[in-house]
Amino acid sequence: MFYLNRLFSRRFTKALMVITFFALLIAAIWFIGPFLGFGETRPFESIESRVIFILIALLCLVALWFNAPFFLIVVATVCGIVWVIGPYIFIGDGYPLADMMARLIVIGAIFFLAIIYGVWKLLLALRNNPKLLDTFFSSKEHKPEEQVHEINAVIRDAVDYIKKTNKDAPLIRRLFQPKKSLNDLPWYMVIGAKGAGKTSAILNSGQSFPRPEQLSRVCKENASTENCECWFANQALFIDTAGKYIDEAHGELSEWKGLLKSIRKYRPVKALNGVIVTVSVSDIMGRNKAELYDISSKIRSCLDDTRKSLGVHFPVYVLVTKLDQLHGFAEYFRILTEQEREQIWGVTFPYGDNMKTAVAELRTLVESELSLLENRIERNMTMRQQEEYENGDRKKMYALPQDFRLLNQAVIEILQNIFFVSRYDESQSHTSMRGVYFSSSHQPQNSVMINNCTLIQKWRNFITNQSREHLAWSASVQKDTEFLIKDISYGRQYFLRELFSEVIVKDATLVRHNLRVVSKYRFQNFFGHCLCLMVGALLLNGFYQSYHNNGAYLDAIDIKVGKLENNVQSFLKTTNQTMLPVLLNLAQYLPEFSNLNIQEPDLDYRYGLYVGKEMDRNADGLYHFFLRKLLFPMIESDLHNALRTAVDDAQPAEVYNKLKLYLMISGQGQFNLDYVITHVTDAWDSSGKIQPYQERSLFMAHLRNLFSQPSWREYGEEVDKTLLTDARELLNRNPHSVRLYERVKSAMQADAPDNLTLNKITDEQAGQIFTSTDSTMLEKGVPGLFTYNGYHQIFKKKLSSVLKKLDDEDRWIMGNTASAASLKMLRADPTAGIVDPTKDTLTRLYLQEYTQTWQKFLQSIRLRSDGLDNQSMGLSFDIYMMRKLVSSNSPLINLAKVAVKETTLAAEQPENLLKGQNIIANNQLIDAASKVNLALAAQEKIILRRGVDDYFASLREFVGGEADAVGRSASGTRLATIIDVLNEQYTQLVISDSAIQQGNLPEVSDIGQRLSAESAVWPDPFKYIIAPLLTGAYKRVNYQVVSNANKTIAASLGEVCRTTLQGRYPFVDTTEEVSLRDFEQFFAVGGIVDDYFMKNLADKVDTSTRPWRYERNVDVSSSEGLGIFELTQQIQKAFFQNGNNKLAVNYTVAIPYMSPTVSQLTLNFDGNIMTYAHGPVMPKSFNWPGKRSESIVSMSLKPRITLEDNGVTKKGPWALMRWLDTVEDIETSDTGQPVLIFDMNNRQVKVEVTGLTYKNELIIDLLKNFNCP
Repeated sequence: MFYLNRLFSRRFTKALMVITFFALLIAAIWFIGPFLGFGETRPFESIESRVIFILIALLCLVALWFNAPFFLIVVATVCGIVWVIGPYIFIGDGYPLADMMARLIVIGAIFFLAIIYGVWKLLLALRNNPKLLDTFFSSKEHKPEEQVHEINAVIRDAVDYIKKTNKDAPLIRRLFQPKKSLNDLPWYMVIGAKGAGKTSAILNSGQSFPRPEQLSRVCKENASTENCECWFANQALFIDTAGKYIDEAHGELSEWKGLLKSIRKYRPVKALNGVIVTVSVSDIMGRNKAELYDISSKIRSCLDDTRKSLGVHFPVYVLVTKLDQLHGFAEYFRILTEQEREQIWGVTFPYGDNMKTAVAELRTLVESELSLLENRIERNMTMRQQEEYENGDRKKMYALPQDFRLLNQAVIEILQNIFFVSRYDESQSHTSMRGVYFSSSHQPQNSVMINNCTLIQKWRNFITNQSREHLAWSASVQKDTEFLIKDISYGRQYFLRELFSEVIVKDATLVRHNLRVVSKYRFQNFFGHCLCLMVGALLLNGFYQSYHNNGAYLDAIDIKVGKLENNVQSFLKTTNQTMLPVLLNLAQYLPEFSNLNIQEPDLDYRYGLYVGKEMDRNADGLYHFFLRKLLFPMIESDLHNALRTAVDDAQPAEVYNKLKLYLMISGQGQFNLDYVITHVTDAWDSSGKIQPYQERSLFMAHLRNLFSQPSWREYGEEVDKTLLTDARELLNRNPHSVRLYERVKSAMQADAPDNLTLNKITDEQAGQIFTSTDSTMLEKGVPGLFTYNGYHQIFKKKLSSVLKKLDDEDRWIMGNTASAASLKMLRADPTAGIVDPTKDTLTRLYLQEYTQTWQKFLQSIRLRSDGLDNQSMGLSFDIYMMRKLVSSNSPLINLAKVAVKETTLAAEQPENLLKGQNIIANNQLIDAASKVNLALAAQEKIILRRGVDDYFASLREFVGGEADAVGRSASGTRLATIIDVLNEQYTQLVISDSAIQQGNLPEVSDIGQRLSAESAVWPDPFKYIIAPLLTGAYKRVNYQVVSNANKTIAASLGEVCRTTLQGRYPFVDTTEEVSLRDFEQFFAVGGIVDDYFMKNLADKVDTSTRPWRYERNVDVSSSEGLGIFELTQQIQKAFFQNGNNKLAVNYTVAIPYMSPTVSQLTLNFDGNIMTYAHGPVMPKSFNWPGKRSESIVSMSLKPRITLEDNGVTKKGPWALMRWLDTVEDIETSDTGQPVLIFDMNNRQVKVEVTGLTYKNELIIDLLKNFNCP
């Protein structure tokens, strides 16, 4: 109840309400804050703003808790509002606080005003209390005395010894076991006057002391403690203090304070778990009242100092020692066993708020408890008197109750003086006394306390004229008999073991921390650091313009350097080439910072030490180092590997290009910067290595920066001479001219005419009807170098100059000397004179590729197939194609003319190479030059005809009528004939399409088919254009005819079928039946179905296949519409067996088996009776339908089993078919005839029939499988 009263006290309730308010405020800021605002503005939407105001709320709570100045709360709140809400405040024409710098300036101004206000308040306080200044400037640190050093060393050594247990443990144990705190081991301090038996009580307490030097002192006489000593027991640590701190409290105050300071230093949270106050019997009974007050005040002062200095509330145990000095103690208690001597002899009080510590209550409580101990001695005294036989011992024991009563009175007086409550400190609500206990650690038997209050002792004092103010005085005991006092004095300990082990050690958790002091200390440190930061910010304000900017620049550079260093380490560990672009970019842009101009910085950066230029130089050096150290070896290695791969793959063209680039990179050839950059970039782009650089231009910029330095080959590898030799040997396998050919083409490619595409060739304006099977040819067309103009304007004119340049390049690439290259000899030709063999070979290679290119191009030309595979689209596409091909500006004719022109290089040659030249010479020189000109022209013409023109002679003849015709299309040529045929086909297609649209069936001409057959001997590309067009048109016409026929089937035949047959028996199992007349009109030979088929589809259907299919020249994807005609033919064979238009089914019946239980079987087919009674099998013939108007089929058995057993009877025109429906199963006889099995009341009858099946299937099943179209 006491705790409940405290819980609901006014002070506690107020504190709880304040904490609850701030907790709710924090929760509201976090959860409701994002929804608070004005308009569309939500200042608390971000986590940062909410965290700032939560911290301000906590700061306000702490400030209110510790009574901090109110203006600090106001300053913190205003700064938070400026930082969070300031950007949303509209003033004038804008938001002045939106910029972070502006908000920082405002916050700085607020702090400045707050500091001025705080200084002003401090000056006012100093005016009222000048000594307050001493707390700021007077030094609190005094030179420590030697004893204080020793005390501090004792406490420090004790702490180190406790920590050593963790350090000595194995590494694995230290890793996986939590580190033990100093607070885990309880600490107790023992205080008392000199000679009070503090050390003896500790050593004889029964605790285990593991340290050998301390264990050896147990049960021995020990010297007095000089200042303090720590005793290490397994369950606790005991601080044994010197008695001078009580007896000489004023003189030894500094040492006592030093001891408490050392304890608080090393155990700031839980300094002590308890204090043991030792008071000896001689100290209590041997002092007068004034001396008892003095020792009580000193002990109370020590406890108060300890409590205030350490800031903890701990229990105090009062231990009355040397109880053996009382008369008769040893004689009275010597009967106790060892276990009985270990028990507690004293009183333990409730601890904390439950302990009543008022003056009257304390005295009454202690008196009542101690009187119980006294009464216990008094009760047992008679028994102890009877147990002892020695009169002297009886006399001594008799005085014990009286002396103990006297001791209790003094103890009560001391306890009241030490522990009575005070309204001026915290003792009024919390007592520290835990109990009072009596003990005797050893019994020397050389002194005894003489009670001055007894009648005999008063008489003795009167006789001797001695005035005794004390309760008792100590007298020495003289023994006649000598005995070993030391041997027995330490052998017995009374009432100590359980006191320490069961009470003191187990009360370790009773200590209460002064959380307010701890919290105040922590927050003082926090605000101290904040104050230092603010002061430092003010001191740095003078360097803001220069130092701040340069510091920010260096910080940014430091971050970049750290990032660059991490990337470099990762690159060195992984050698991941994709990280190199990051390194290069980081190094290249390392000195860049915001809007700073590195070479011409603003004035704000020039105050102090500007390091931008130095950083730029260092970064540039690092960047070029990366280029030389990291990028160049990669390039060199890639080129080396590429050259090796090309050599291994035996690719001469690739080997030449890689060898050239490798020689340039290795410094062995004529270095061409643009060539190296372009080809290295292309190589990296094709391999995908350039992708990490994001842009091609960035990688090229790195390469340009790399090769701009003279020492770009600083970290290059030695040239692989073996690889050079292998590459050159591979290249030397091909003639010199062959090696030059590809490079000649590449050199001329830039000046070559535009590529000749299909659009340009056909000169189409409204859509292209031609395409190419070669995607490259379709997209790019014929390269401009391999056209008529490409040869005459580029290749022919520039070959000599390009060849000279490339020949010089080939010389240093192949490692040939200039003298060896000059030995190249010209060749004499009998017809053309002196010719260059290299140039002649290059020309032949060019013409050979020219021919192959045009052959490939012409062979790949096709008509566009878009929509040709869709037969249902009609003839519109074919009509469009035909119209385009036969138009006045026919793409086909344009294609033919251009093809002839481009494949006839020798058609026009200049008569004189000297034509147009201004030559002034004699006639003989001109005639000689003309002869040379004519000879060269004739030789060139021969080469062109052999190399190109002769391969396309058939094309020229096809287009122009003659092999030498160029670009003309005569009326009598083969191409003109084809155009006329196409014109006719166009007209025929238009007529056919019109007829089809009107629902008529046009006549299909086979002229196009015959022309398609002739196209096999035509030159390219005509055989790949005309034949597919005509064949496709023919197929689509047939398709349209068949499609219309299928529609007619569904419309005409389907309508008749659905009206007369569908949904009736025998096509479905129903009572409504089809009339035999309707059946005959529909299925009979010459009937509705047969007549339609013979008129419309007979010539288009292949009836030799199963199922029926259309002929191959009719391109129809599905032949499902023919199923009705094929099934009709089967029905005709099954139901019209006489070959006319009348139903006629001729069948025979025989009975091969009949159940033994049946004596006679009777079959009736339209009045024709057949009877069978277990005899020979005699087949009988029947006809269906019969002559009766009402058909009937019945089957009966004898004997009858039941009256209702009338057999099977079917009536109607389809009675025979219904009789077949009653068949249970069908099997095949030995002769291959079908046997119908009937089950009539579990009596089986087998009927062998012929003429009622078609292909092992009942004829009734043919009808059931029939469906109307």
